[in-house]
Amino acid sequence: MRNRTNLPALRDDDEALPVLLEFQSPSIAVIRAPIPGLARHVIWIISAMFVCLVAAAGLISVDRVVTARGQVVSRAPTLVVQPLDPSIVRSIDVHVGEKVRAGQVLARLDPTLATADLAALAAQVAALQAQVSRLQAEANDKPFVYTGLDPNLSLQAAIAAQKKAEYDFRLRNYAEKVNSLVDQIKRSNSDAAAFNKRLEVARNIEQMRRDLQAKAVGSKLNTLTAMDNAAEMGRNLQSAEEQAKQSARDLAAQVAERDGYVQSWHADISQQLADATQKLSDARQQLTKAQLHRELVELRAEHDATVLTVAKVSVGSVLQPSEQLFTLMQNDAPLEVEATIDGKDDGYVHVGDPVAVKFDTFPFTQYGMAHGTLRVVSATSFTAQDEQRNASGTVPIPTNTAEPFYRSRITLDQVNLHGVPDGFQLVPGMPVTADIKVGRHTILAYMLSRVLPVAHDAMREP
Repeated sequence: MRNRTNLPALRDDDEALPVLLEFQSPSIAVIRAPIPGLARHVIWIISAMFVCLVAAAGLISVDRVVTARGQVVSRAPTLVVQPLDPSIVRSIDVHVGEKVRAGQVLARLDPTLATADLAALAAQVAALQAQVSRLQAEANDKPFVYTGLDPNLSLQAAIAAQKKAEYDFRLRNYAEKVNSLVDQIKRSNSDAAAFNKRLEVARNIEQMRRDLQAKAVGSKLNTLTAMDNAAEMGRNLQSAEEQAKQSARDLAAQVAERDGYVQSWHADISQQLADATQKLSDARQQLTKAQLHRELVELRAEHDATVLTVAKVSVGSVLQPSEQLFTLMQNDAPLEVEATIDGKDDGYVHVGDPVAVKFDTFPFTQYGMAHGTLRVVSATSFTAQDEQRNASGTVPIPTNTAEPFYRSRITLDQVNLHGVPDGFQLVPGMPVTADIKVGRHTILAYMLSRVLPVAHDAMREP
């Protein structure tokens, strides 16, 4: 039997080939079937496609993006409401999420201590003010008279009258002593003048007695009597002059004592006025503080704001100074994003880079996103351990990683959200994902950046 596979070689375009293949077995027909033209060029097509893909990967560029997790925060500081003194809570008038107006009461504290301090200091200031008014009048040598119903002023008026009576009595006493000494000086001077005249007469008589005795007309006894009389007149004159001088010295001392008393009285008034004025100033400052403490019994909102947190306290709880009771966010405060950037990506980001902000609440493919700018990058890195010891920002970070990170702030320049529920508004605390555009690179460069480090570091283990 003739071998059916031994067919003469035919070209694929031979017209007799299809007829001959009909008399062959199916496998032989398949083997001897002509090859399609497209199949002959498939290797070239695949090679060309690969070359085109490599060329496209080397020419087409895509954005380089650093992804950072964060939250919406307020650029204005969070308002913290806390008591100034140990206080007992009497009422809590707001709840978390409530919008409050400036001046609205948030909570009320027990006013007993603040009211008592305020009343005591107010009474002290009133008493010191009355005392200062009285001392000012005395320092200016003006009468201080009060006929009203103020008990403090009435008391100071009585004190002023008593002191004025004592002052006048002392001055009258000094005046009497001065007048007595002046009269004594006048009498002494008068006596001295009289004794001086009598001394002159006595000396004339003595001389006459001497002359008569010399002429043997008078006796020696008369001469001695005249001499004794003249000596007595001299002694009386000297005594009168000494008395006048002593009285003059006593007068000068009395006048000095009077002037010293007047000066001492005014100096004492001035010193008392200075001390009372200082005490009044201190008391007024304390009163101002007490008034502030009394006002802070009602904790009020400083601005239009939203209540973020309320401490876990109840009516009757005791609050310690500086214990946080409320945190508020201003309603008109501008918002931005605080995000954490991995330490390995910090070298790529720069202030001013554009950022696409995606809100976790709303998928960006359906609701859109926001666009902003990288405003701040921290100068140093932080770790989870650093944050546990001393928190440096608003956004918490995972504590299960030891990798360093950088904090950043991103402005919200355009918020292009659409289809969101009615009444929605951005509030601090909303989680976001920030895509920071740091440049562009080709697809080929990206692939090589992933392959080359592996190839470089492979098979180097000892």
